[in-house]
Amino acid sequence: MKVAVNPIMSLFLALAGVFLGGGCSTMSSEEAEQAKLDEQIDKAQWRVLADVPIGLFGGAAAVANGRLHLFGGVNMNPHTPEGQDKAEAVSLHHVYDPATNTWTEAAPMPDKKGWPAIAVYKNKIYIFGGDNKAIDRSMTTLSWVYDPRADSFKEIAPLPHPRSYCHAVPVGKYIYIFGARTLRSDGRADRTTFRYDPRKSTYKRTADLPEGARFIVHGSYNNCIYAVHGETDLETYAYGVLKYIVAENKWVKLDIPRIEQRKWYLSQHSTHAAIGSKLFILGGWSKVTNTRSDRAAYFDMAAEKFGQVAPMPKGRCCGAAGVIDNKLYVAGGFWQWVDDVCECKETWGFPFPKE
Repeated sequence: MKVAVNPIMSLFLALAGVFLGGGCSTMSSEEAEQAKLDEQIDKAQWRVLADVPIGLFGGAAAVANGRLHLFGGVNMNPHTPEGQDKAEAVSLHHVYDPATNTWTEAAPMPDKKGWPAIAVYKNKIYIFGGDNKAIDRSMTTLSWVYDPRADSFKEIAPLPHPRSYCHAVPVGKYIYIFGARTLRSDGRADRTTFRYDPRKSTYKRTADLPEGARFIVHGSYNNCIYAVHGETDLETYAYGVLKYIVAENKWVKLDIPRIEQRKWYLSQHSTHAAIGSKLFILGGWSKVTNTRSDRAAYFDMAAEKFGQVAPMPKGRCCGAAGVIDNKLYVAGGFWQWVDDVCECKETWGFPFPKE
């Protein structure tokens, strides 16, 4: 027997289901996929992998042909005749192969470098500027391109002026270079941005940063560059996120609250610190706890908000990172103080689920 249904009653019941969250409501397919991804992220854990051959901090990392390249940085020699620790920039170049969990030595850089800008463009690795003595002592303009297949370096046009703690991001046919030292002794930090043309090996100045920026984790998404910086002018802790809109040649500052203010990140000076839209900000020094942080956070460049995953095995600073096949790798840096860098050799891996 059919039962007649009052149209007004049907509408009431439908609205009640919406507002009261009745048993008939279901997740959308997008919500279900996100919930599944969130569950996988919650279960993912860090793994300790092979040691890098020599302990370093302040180096630069690039991913090319499925391998992580670690260039230069600073090495500590604690047993000097004077009995004092001595920091020296190095020209070392090591390569990590995740397939075999091994590090091998590759062609050294033509000169020593710490804290350079690094980018990958058309399977070649570009390295700009940096410090060729130790920590904050001798900025350089010297720049090279490295060919992983030939295992060789070639000098390219020098930076327009000496620069360390700078960063490079390829977008389209160009590489954008920005960021610099923010030391109190320097006064207002260098805010210039340059666009490098790899075909002509020339630089063109573009829009300036809205503020000084050092210790930057960077990535690109939807024709924009995002920069999460640790310090702004005069060594002040930074907040918010810097965004460069390439089509408009314009930097803006997004007033987005951070989970925690930090600097000296593990993923700074790294070409591939993002998985999909998620840009990973790892470790560093916490302003909140005043200690080395084990926090593994990310900035979602699509949603423009912060999130986090499982903490790292321990607190760590000033290393480098790279993503290969959706797995995040960390190398270099130091544990507690700069003089323990020689013991900080572990490589860490984090298997991030595919979106």
